[in-house]
Amino acid sequence: MMSSCKLWNIHADTYKDGMITIKHEELLVKRNGSRIQFNHPYKAVGNVITNALSYIYYEERGLLKKKGSLRVFQDDEIKKLVPLIVQAFSAATPAQVVAVSSYSERMLLTDQQNYCILFISDRSLNIAFSRVHMFQTYNDSMSEKKRNTMSKENPAKINHSRFWKLVPSSGQRLEPEHENWLVIDLSDEMYQQPIAQRVGTVDERIKTGTSELDTRLKRLEERLSNTGVPKQLESASPAREIRSESKIKNKLIILRELVDDGVISEEDYDYKKAKMLREAMSDMSLKEQLREIKDLMSEGLITEDDYNEKKKELLDQF
Repeated sequence: MMSSCKLWNIHADTYKDGMITIKHEELLVKRNGSRIQFNHPYKAVGNVITNALSYIYYEERGLLKKKGSLRVFQDDEIKKLVPLIVQAFSAATPAQVVAVSSYSERMLLTDQQNYCILFISDRSLNIAFSRVHMFQTYNDSMSEKKRNTMSKENPAKINHSRFWKLVPSSGQRLEPEHENWLVIDLSDEMYQQPIAQRVGTVDERIKTGTSELDTRLKRLEERLSNTGVPKQLESASPAREIRSESKIKNKLIILRELVDDGVISEEDYDYKKAKMLREAMSDMSLKEQLREIKDLMSEGLITEDDYNEKKKELLDQF
């Protein structure tokens, strides 16, 4: 007679939708020194999972942080995630977590990556993150390699990030000694309600549904891809010439155009600017980063205060 363990091992399903990948992973997850027993397989309900994901918030850390709580998952992202998560839970074994690698919809030539594991224990949904809105360049040659190595991570072994922390909502609590792991009571009234339509993060507000905006962003991205320089800047004075190798500068120019056209606010611009300054230069040397922020200040794309704060942060880390 075949053992149940061997039956469990035949489940190695991977569920995909575009840049979203969900798979079963056999991970050791402990609580108070003892291995957690997962209540899998689990019959998840779509609207409950949707509401749970919609109410997961985080706060940024650091000198250039955005104030207030921000949603981890965007609405379009959740729509793709939920059916895959429901399917994955229905086939998971008591030894498997549901591992999720998702990318928010492409925005201004960048992706925002989330990576987490989900499991049911004591009738609660547990979700532990190792990555929240991690900046990714769209054409980054390392992106695929990074996605392939995500499965080696165990977010439950991490207890915090220096860039962000989760903020519990109603019916949620943080796992003790963790800032990246939420325990969600799915029986809470908040999650049993019909799915609410709402708009949260800056990226969602920027994208909020008008075809005019979608067309605008597409045209700007195509222009940048083809020339590296927005058209109206091609005839600008030499002092305003834009080096094509400066991806950050090009993105900030596009953002400034959107501000000037009234598509996004100064607050939105400041948020995206801070995010890029914090994350997009991580693969540069200290000298390259200092040169980059000095150039950005001279171009008027960041303020002198931005420059001084970022320079201090870089030198403190050196």
